[in-house]
Amino acid sequence: MLNEVPGCYLLLGNGDSPPVHNPEYDFNDAAIPYGASFFASVAERALAGKVGKV
Repeated sequence: MLNEVPGCYLLLGNGDSPPVHNPEYDFNDAAIPYGASFFASVAERALAGKVGKV
């Protein structure tokens, strides 16, 4: 997708757990506020014109 549209790929940590596509993977719901806060901050900065172009 990044070959077609500018952007980035982000990994949000989930602590010490098996990788995402492992049957033992269990998403840590406590990580949700951190991810939501990060994406809200990115949106706020973009709307304020504070996100630069690469």
